Amino acid sequence: MHRDVAARSEKLRQQARGRREKKAHVRLAKFALGDFVLVGKIIKFPNKLALNWKGPYRVSRVDSDYVMEVQQLVEPFTTSVHHASRLKFFSDAALDVTDALVDYAAFGDESFFIEELLGARRSADGKFEVRVKWKGLDEEEASWEPALQLYEDIAVVLRRWIMKNASDGVVKEMRDNLEATLGHSL
Repeated sequence: MHRDVAARSEKLRQQARGRREKKAHVRLAKFALGDFVLVGKIIKFPNKLALNWKGPYRVSRVDSDYVMEVQQLVEPFTTSVHHASRLKFFSDAALDVTDALVDYAAFGDESFFIEELLGARRSADGKFEVRVKWKGLDEEEASWEPALQLYEDIAVVLRRWIMKNASDGVVKEMRDNLEATLGHSL
């Protein structure tokens, strides 16, 4: 009896999936092991439904047609599981991990690249900021950027810089503040 119920359930599930896949607007990309993808993460502000595409990541495991595990290309090489609707292709699987691609992943996917982090301070409103020297710009054009925003954009680079400058009192305070805000250690 249980075998019949399970078979009927599987048949109905496959029929429903087939109906969904016939609709053009429901087609999801099929990802293979080794593909480079961008991961869509929901940003809190200004719209809770807005996606911010981060990456690239490499597909490290395919659980099903719609669920994939992706891995960061830079330290700490963490993995996370995502539905196919939250992934989009970055490049094809034939692309090998080169230094340029790793740098791209480490420095974020924005149009400006960070050359160096120069220092930290607490602003007048009590929030921490990091002085950023931008690649291709002079040091006089360095700007103070919110530490939390930098962590969201370039977590690996900021984490390395914080560990390297842990003896600085302001950097230590900033690390403690970030850990409390994020709810996990850096």
